[in-house]
Amino acid sequence: MYKRLNFLFLLVVLLLVFNISFTISQNTISVNYNVQRNYNSFEECGLNGEPVCTSLEDAGNRAILLSKTSNPTNYINIIGNIDGSTPVTFGNLYNYCGKLFIRSSDSNVNININGSNSTQQPFLTIQEADQPNSTFPCSIPRIFQFQYINFTNWDQTIVNININQETNLNSVNPSKSLTVYFQLVNIISSSSILKIYPKNLGENYNLQAITVAFISANGIDLKSSSVLFSPSSTQYYLPPIYLTGASVIIILSLSGSTFESTPFIFSDKGGVSSLDSYVSNNNFSSNPFIMAINGGNVLLPMLSFTNNTLSTFIYFSNFNNQPSIQSTFSNNLFGNSFIPNSKFMEHEYENSIFVIKDSDFSTLDLLGYSILNQNTISNNLIFILNSSLNLDNSVIRSPMLVPQHIINSINSSVSIINFNLTISELPIVGFNSNIHLFSSVFTNKVYCGCQGCSFYNQYDLVDSNVYSSQCNL
Repeated sequence: MYKRLNFLFLLVVLLLVFNISFTISQNTISVNYNVQRNYNSFEECGLNGEPVCTSLEDAGNRAILLSKTSNPTNYINIIGNIDGSTPVTFGNLYNYCGKLFIRSSDSNVNININGSNSTQQPFLTIQEADQPNSTFPCSIPRIFQFQYINFTNWDQTIVNININQETNLNSVNPSKSLTVYFQLVNIISSSSILKIYPKNLGENYNLQAITVAFISANGIDLKSSSVLFSPSSTQYYLPPIYLTGASVIIILSLSGSTFESTPFIFSDKGGVSSLDSYVSNNNFSSNPFIMAINGGNVLLPMLSFTNNTLSTFIYFSNFNNQPSIQSTFSNNLFGNSFIPNSKFMEHEYENSIFVIKDSDFSTLDLLGYSILNQNTISNNLIFILNSSLNLDNSVIRSPMLVPQHIINSINSSVSIINFNLTISELPIVGFNSNIHLFSSVFTNKVYCGCQGCSFYNQYDLVDSNVYSSQCNL
């Protein structure tokens, strides 16, 4: 696990070095929304000695032309702020092949791109055409990198990806390889950052084919959308980050945000990872920070999660790959914001910090090496339904937080290891489950909250006659 993260960090460092080393030698296209247009066609703007382009769409088309004819690495330098008085969009850059930097012309100053009037199209679209042979196939990967930009007031999606995604799990066809980097970027007062939705639905996807990384990027005053709906829905709004069959390898830091109707991240067969990210002073209401369904991976090392109000940190459904959650949780308020009967699409919420449904986490611990400090808990630690779980308190690096119940288990198999179960009046509730207790401290009251459950002390089945009178069963 740690080797993988070190390799990821090395890739990020090499990426930054690559940027610095090659800036001077590549083609640069200049864009300025604050001057009059002085050219006839996008083929005549942007390069040295030419009038600056006056729209990102013209600059993007010029970049496509350059990538086809001369250079696979190009730069779009944006001069001055874009105030949002007119729509701002690149349109569809599916035909761009190679690496494209989109950035402020001054690396010392982030430019502002206001999306107030960009209500009809995403800022950047990568969309494969439905008609065969109507788009340009790439023999090299597509890489798009945003640098030194403040995106403000974006209720339309910033990056929308809709292609036939890679289904070969062993290798990636370059034409289906796509990477997006947000480097030194702030996303402010916006509701839709990323939407990845494949044209070839219902497949198993190679999660290395489409990757997104937020490198020193921040989300500030974000919110749930109130204008865009999730795919195939006319009722549930689009989360800020929505991905199917793709990976966010580094999540952005998040602060001062409120999510009233969606999770922050929705991942369907996707991957979500963190690397030294901070999530603080946000209100998620009943909505999970992350909802992960139908497999993929969730790896959250070095995540600092502080001063947030929420009910559920992660919601898992039909998820059988072991997550790794090695995070710091401190000064959070769990459970007070829960709204009964709330849900996202067909997924009904539960008032628990972790929700596990139709999943198998039996191989390793769920909260390995996490730090849990000074949190206020008024809900359950874990709700588990039709699933299996191995929960080991010996690898949690601070005293266990005190939830209302540690486990609410329904039709599941749970192993609890190294817990002091006397911290709660009824640490285990639910029904029709198998509960294994290993090296834990408990009284006979531990058996009283789970109706129709079979309890095992180590590997030995506990005779219900031992505790039935005390529990009034």
